[in-house]
Amino acid sequence: MHVNRTWTLVPFHPSMNVVGSQWVYKIKRRSDGSIERYKARLVARGFTQQKGIDYSKTFSLVIKQATVRLVFSIVVSCGWKIHQLNIHNAFLNGVFDEEIYMKQPPGFVDSAHPSHVCRLHKSLYGLKQAPRAWYTRLNDFLLSIGFCASKVDTSLFIFSVGADICYLLIYVDDILFTGSNSLLLQCLIQLLSSEFKLCNLGSIHYFLGIEVQSTSIGLMLRQHK
Repeated sequence: MHVNRTWTLVPFHPSMNVVGSQWVYKIKRRSDGSIERYKARLVARGFTQQKGIDYSKTFSLVIKQATVRLVFSIVVSCGWKIHQLNIHNAFLNGVFDEEIYMKQPPGFVDSAHPSHVCRLHKSLYGLKQAPRAWYTRLNDFLLSIGFCASKVDTSLFIFSVGADICYLLIYVDDILFTGSNSLLLQCLIQLLSSEFKLCNLGSIHYFLGIEVQSTSIGLMLRQHK
């Protein structure tokens, strides 16, 4: 949170609507059931936000299933490679214009300013506008490096140069990336990783209810109900 400059401490004023915060704990396990790591996430108690004061719009776009199936069909027919990417702590990258104040995290109250509150500059999980703020941040960055959003599905971004074309699909913090030029794909992935903490999951196996299997003749898709 400090590295990301998520907040600054400011004196409390009675006119502020101060939302609470809490820690959410989870044990991440490997496929064999053994413990991989212990995870703690600071979450804002967004249910205490007040509309018109510390949030307005909350709607966030996600990719349509019809678009996913269409792109998969292109990948299969053209023999392209498809990459699955994940943005680490995606919602923490969102920024917003509203003034949002939050209580200091339990167990991490500044001893020099115990009555101060956090003035949020970056988004946190639990805030009502967190998904929208993240999508806006990613959308702005993709447009700045040359992508354009599809008019049919604005969660589909297209990058073209000469005869080469790439498709990038967004579902919250999960990204599918494919195209006609593998070298161009790698260059664009490096650009993304320079802006966001990125995890390249490699070849896709499962996405939005669609199982993807690699075979000797290409990709095999299976829709799960």
